[in-house]
Amino acid sequence: MLKFQVHSPGKVILHGEHAVVYQKPALAAVVGLGTKLQLRTQAAGQVASFQLDALNCTLEIDLKEFNAFLANFRSKYPGDKLDSTAKLMEEVRAEVAKQLERSVGSSPKQHTQRAFISIYYLLAGAVLTAPNQPALTLESGFQVQVDTELNVGAGLGSSASYGAALATAFLILAGHFDQSSYLQDENLALISHWAYESERVNHGTPSGVDNTVCTYGGILRFVKGQGFQSLKIQKPLNILLVDSRVSRSTADIVAKVRHLAEEFPQLIEAIWQACEQLVNSAIPLYESFGNAQDDSQKFEKLERLFQINNDLLKAIGVSHPKLEQIFTIAFKRGFFSKLTGAGAGGYAIVLLPDNYEGNEVYWKLKEELEGAGFGVHVTTAGGVGLRVSPLDD
Repeated sequence: MLKFQVHSPGKVILHGEHAVVYQKPALAAVVGLGTKLQLRTQAAGQVASFQLDALNCTLEIDLKEFNAFLANFRSKYPGDKLDSTAKLMEEVRAEVAKQLERSVGSSPKQHTQRAFISIYYLLAGAVLTAPNQPALTLESGFQVQVDTELNVGAGLGSSASYGAALATAFLILAGHFDQSSYLQDENLALISHWAYESERVNHGTPSGVDNTVCTYGGILRFVKGQGFQSLKIQKPLNILLVDSRVSRSTADIVAKVRHLAEEFPQLIEAIWQACEQLVNSAIPLYESFGNAQDDSQKFEKLERLFQINNDLLKAIGVSHPKLEQIFTIAFKRGFFSKLTGAGAGGYAIVLLPDNYEGNEVYWKLKEELEGAGFGVHVTTAGGVGLRVSPLDD
């Protein structure tokens, strides 16, 4: 019996949000919160069942029908190594629509529909590309339970975290690698690739940032269309993730900023250039922070950069009264903060010093934020990426 669990983290943008849309660099970091997936095979079963706690639903795949879908795809596209996944995506969408119509009778919620497409697509992709087994089918049922600490649609990379966890589970199930070899470079690249494919179901044309940082961990510098570089950090940063509890549409905010950039092109370009300089100034600080030499001075410089970055984001109009309330509470207590991601709601990050737990002011800050109705999570930025571990029942 195969059983294991996967922990796949979420992410925050530390610097460069919005500017990244205009070909400027940004820094993304993995956070300590994430998605937990547990998988158990059931030798006698003929069903794969998926309990998705965040969506409050259970989905099932009949393995006989799934194997028939695989056989049909293989005969329709013989020898297809899935170098291009467009055909598979098309076939999966049609198959899932057919199955949902039959089982539910009415259209399920969009979130549920997308989740089912992701599951079916990733499972089919893992089985169809199984090494040395060109005709692999799934003969024994299994149970998957997925639970997440990440709010959906809040800019914390929840869909990439979910996709990376599912991809890892299915790639192990189909024999691409096992629990002892998943950290090898080519296997992490495979996990990241399929997590990106899952992101396509949710976002159409994702940037590739979320799946990469969720899989590999740490802090990444990225420029749209130019790939990623991992920063060589000494240790993760302590942060407070504060949920404003204001939902928003990233696409709408990006469109508003674009309108502003069209109205005042030179002015907004100057802000993007400042954002680029800020990223360039931050990188050596992140890479050397934690080697104990002048750490307090480096931390103070990072605090200043947080404040400057936040002010630049306010200048392009992506703050919100609730975010401003968070910034004020933090600043009053001597802490520096900034919004992260699209803004206009979502999350703020408060930078915490090393010894924050022994600091009475920190506990007052936490208490005041919670008292004002915000969601508060103490975590880290820049820790480890995806991890697989044994499952002890």
